[in-house]
This record gives sequence, structure tokens and C-alpha cells, in this order.
Amino acid sequence: MKNLFCTLVLLCSVNLFFGQSFKKFENNKEVSSFVINKDLFSDLEINTNGKDQEDKKIIDFLKKIEFVKVFSTSNDELRGDMKAVAKKYKKNKSLEQLMKYSANGKEASFLMKTNKKDELEELMIFVEGSGKNDSVLILFSLS
Repeated sequence: MKNLFCTLVLLCSVNLFFGQSFKKFENNKEVSSFVINKDLFSDLEINTNGKDQEDKKIIDFLKKIEFVKVFSTSNDELRGDMKAVAKKYKKNKSLEQLMKYSANGKEASFLMKTNKKDELEELMIFVEGSGKNDSVLILFSLS
């Protein structure tokens, strides 16, 4: 029972940390942000009668979306913070590298996590910026 309690506390603290880390970007004037929560997609009332299989798959996929978060900044300090948060998120969520692109000493990383059915559960894309180019962090989560 004690182990279960410790595990729950640890899980909650990790979620709380990342929730607060991303809130820092959402509420900052130096960061452009775009956030969609699951309510937008779960409340969709789409009539699937007469739709083909492909349309039904897309509708089912949209209903599984938990959130989509996009953050972008050209502020050097916030770029560093964004990179650090992305690195910690990758480690703590055990994301696997899907693809990596490097150019001019900067890189873009595509990381993902799948469930036991080998279906996409989370996707994180981080594009490191420099000079006038923004750093961009994109988070995408499915239920």
C-alpha cells in the first residue's frame, strides 16, 4: 500500500510539473501559443451514417484527441527553457525518436509514444530556433 501511495504521488508530481511548465509558455507575452483541449473534439456531434470507412476513421481519431499544444518563441531565454522542458518531457514520458533533422547546427526532433496496441498515444515535435527563427514546441496527445 505504501508503494502504491508513493507511486501515485510521483505520477501526480510529474504531471503537475509538466502542466506548470507548459502553462509558463501559455501565459507568456513572449510566446505565441495555440492550445486545443479535448472538449472541442469530444463534443463533436457528427452523423456517421452514409460516411465511408475513411471518414469514420478520421472522426474516431478526432474524438480521441486529448490536447494539441503549439508554442513558439524567438526569445533566447525562453528558447532555452523550451528546450529544457522538451528534453525532460522526452525522458519522463519515455518518448522514442521517430525522426530527427539537423541543419546549421540546429535540429528538429519528432518523438512519439505508442500504447500496447502500437497506436500513437503522444507526439512531440521540437524545432530549435536561432537568430530570427523561432523555437517551436508541439505536443499532441490521444486517449
